[in-house]
Amino acid sequence: MPGKKSATRRRPEIRDSESTSRDKWLWRTLVTGAITVVFTVVGTLGTTAGQEWLGLGGDKPTPPPAPAGDPIKINKITLVPRENDNTWVFPGVVSAQTLGQINDEFRAYEKSSHDIMRSHGGVEAGVSTVELELEGNRVKDVRLTNIAIRPNCREPLTGAIFDNPPEGSAETVQIGYDLDRDPVFAQESKTNDGDLRPQLTGNYFADRKYVLKLGEQATFRLSAVTGRRYCEYAFELEYLADGKPESMTVDNQGKPFRVTALVVQGGHLDCSAYRQVHQPSERGWTKVSTSSSCGG
Repeated sequence: MPGKKSATRRRPEIRDSESTSRDKWLWRTLVTGAITVVFTVVGTLGTTAGQEWLGLGGDKPTPPPAPAGDPIKINKITLVPRENDNTWVFPGVVSAQTLGQINDEFRAYEKSSHDIMRSHGGVEAGVSTVELELEGNRVKDVRLTNIAIRPNCREPLTGAIFDNPPEGSAETVQIGYDLDRDPVFAQESKTNDGDLRPQLTGNYFADRKYVLKLGEQATFRLSAVTGRRYCEYAFELEYLADGKPESMTVDNQGKPFRVTALVVQGGHLDCSAYRQVHQPSERGWTKVSTSSSCGG
């Protein structure tokens, strides 16, 4: 019997088209994961770039809105009372009824003497002081270059005088304006013992410029001084804002500020120059003859 040939066991051949289902699942999983990562990264980068392009970026703060209104805000205007002088002049005569009201208000002690006299039309004599509280109102600094005065003057008032002369020295003045000179500009003030008026010299704003930052405040005390005239006036702020010169007017709620000189003869108050004279007494202000001796 012929000898049998031993059979050789052959490994089955695996064709490409017959990949196992496991290989296919693994391949699909890897590809799907890679695509997801790519889209996630690209989407994130695209969103961030889009936010930056639209100005919506996370860490970049939104700039605040520009302040509205004038470059300089006027927070407060104060008519400063005089400390040692209570002399007032009225444009015309004061009726008996008005005089009674003035005395009643003085006795009530509900208002200051300055508020009472102003409310009835009285004008300060010699010196009138206004205090301005200013505030910067721009992102860029505002440069205050001058506080000018715009007076309209004529002969002093000679209606009715309420004569209560000062005792002691002149009022303390920070910035003064001599309304008896031309032109009038802000000057430095010096007060000497015994003087009834401050001495004004130099040019206050020639070497002084004030910078107001946003929200920064500054206070100025301004005194109008006259020995010869009656003047109605307003102040004008001059400043640089955003590199441009500008100005704004400051008045007494739409009305002018006022001050009047006293009529003087031989260095003394001349009561005969007034149509009415009132002097203080135990009963309040009392009308007296124009030939009476006056203080001042």
